[in-house]
Amino acid sequence: MSRSKKENIAVTSPSIKLELFEHTINSINDCLVITDMDNKIIFVNDPFVKTYGYTREELEGKHINLVRSERNDPSVYEEIFKTTTSDGWHGRLFNKKKNGEEFLIELRTSVVTDKEGNPIAKVGASSDLTTLVEHEEILREIRDKYRSLFYELKDAVYESTPDGRLIDINPAGIELFGYSSKEEILKVDVAKELYINVHDRVRFKEQLEKDGFVKNYELLVKNKQGAKLVVLETATLVKDSNGYITGYRGILRDITELKKSEDLLRDYLEEVANVNEQLKKREAELRKSNNEKDKFFSIIAHDLKSPFNSLLTLSQFLIEDIDNLTKQEIKSFATEIHTSSKSVFRLLENLLQWAQIKTGRLDLHVEDFDFHDLVGKTFDLLNWNAKQKGIEFYNETKKGELVHADKIMVSSVVQNLISNAIKFSRSGDKVTVSSQPFQDNLMVIVSDTGIGISKENLKMLFRIDVHLSTIGTNDEIGTGLGLILCKELVEKNGGKIWVESKIGTGTDFYFTLPTTESKK
Repeated sequence: MSRSKKENIAVTSPSIKLELFEHTINSINDCLVITDMDNKIIFVNDPFVKTYGYTREELEGKHINLVRSERNDPSVYEEIFKTTTSDGWHGRLFNKKKNGEEFLIELRTSVVTDKEGNPIAKVGASSDLTTLVEHEEILREIRDKYRSLFYELKDAVYESTPDGRLIDINPAGIELFGYSSKEEILKVDVAKELYINVHDRVRFKEQLEKDGFVKNYELLVKNKQGAKLVVLETATLVKDSNGYITGYRGILRDITELKKSEDLLRDYLEEVANVNEQLKKREAELRKSNNEKDKFFSIIAHDLKSPFNSLLTLSQFLIEDIDNLTKQEIKSFATEIHTSSKSVFRLLENLLQWAQIKTGRLDLHVEDFDFHDLVGKTFDLLNWNAKQKGIEFYNETKKGELVHADKIMVSSVVQNLISNAIKFSRSGDKVTVSSQPFQDNLMVIVSDTGIGISKENLKMLFRIDVHLSTIGTNDEIGTGLGLILCKELVEKNGGKIWVESKIGTGTDFYFTLPTTESKK
């Protein structure tokens, strides 16, 4: 006998078949039970034994009711026994483990017949539905929560197609857009009827399909009545199993009132900022005004009082000792009195002019005049002061150079700057006034070869908030008011003034004035 025939006989032997049968039914996951026609257990597989907690000896020969639960309707057993012998039974019922634990199973039954077709046994295959029931319960809870959230959420929840048709929307969304029913709003074209600007939806779609989601995307939409709404949209893509986009799901939060509040708050903050700015300006103006008052009273209290004391002292001395003085001594006293008087008069002029500017009573009378002539007349006026100190004047401005400004104010500026140059010049020094074109204006330079001004004092020039009193080369006492007045008068005529100086090499004052040509 060949080897292949021997192998076939071995495989088809009854003991081998039974072994294969038992291995097979013990390998499946379902619980299998075979009973006789009186419902007594003949066989159970390993999963059955493991699930119910009995041994085979405890199960075999026992009625199937051993594992049945009292929770089932008794009629269900009659139905199972009856239908199993015909078409078989399929359904769910509760069974009970050895420890008394009841659990839900899904059962399928059928009948085993002999060669003549007579029923000889019943087969039941069941699966434990505990895990499935738990999952179903979880899913049911999720569905209930979603349904509750969908209907009760105050934000609009929607699902739409990529081409702009709503598939579903919750009551809050219907209310947001002002429609009377879901059926009505599901008919609208989202892009055309809900967006204020159709291109906004195009941009929204591009970002959504690029990133797969959007969060808090601010959009302008409108309701059925045409009222503008501002919403924040958070949305995700819906794709099928092939990865194709089938729709969008999202939430819309109405922030219209919030935006209005933000706009009102922004307007209020801007108004507060403007008020604060005005208060700061007003505070600066008050501070400047107070500084000007302090400067004014300082000049009156000290700088104006000192020369008057000198005048009173000299004149008193003349009155008391004139009979004992020589003509030369009398002339010397008279010269001192004259010098002090001119100094006081010049200071009074500056004070009055400055007071007129501060009170707004100094009107601007613009005219065309020859600047070269004005410098010449100023030199003539101050020539005696210059000769007393041995200082030479040079007028290097051009004849016929016309300036378009207030002649009296400009004259005061030139006179103050030349007087200042004389004050800080020594015997043999020069004071020069020159001019040149500068940005459609005339730039005037008043320069001297005197002792110059220190860097520290340069920073304090033209400032009313500091008291700068410097001593001239002949111990002349100054107030600093003349330069402050120069700045006020130059700026009132539309010009600017600045200074450059170095210790020992003199000082250059620059200021600009509009010309007749620049005003044409």
